[in-house]
Amino acid sequence: MGLGGVAMLGITIDVARAAKILGVSERRVRTLLSQGRMTGWKDASGWRVLYPLSILPGRRGPDLHRYPTRPVRAAPIKRRV
Repeated sequence: MGLGGVAMLGITIDVARAAKILGVSERRVRTLLSQGRMTGWKDASGWRVLYPLSILPGRRGPDLHRYPTRPVRAAPIKRRV
């Protein structure tokens, strides 16, 4: 599993890496990408996800504005030399 490439906006990672960081399945990450709730794009090798990760909230479910939220704090990506 590679670290991804460097895009004009920052570092990109693959779906498997994003899923591992978030603790969800790869399918869930692809769903969030296709819904436009995560920043990423599809290229010849599949989906590329912009790192650091950010997820827009959905429109269904309870109104969470009244509850404290916890930001996603992912471990920094270690670069291989």
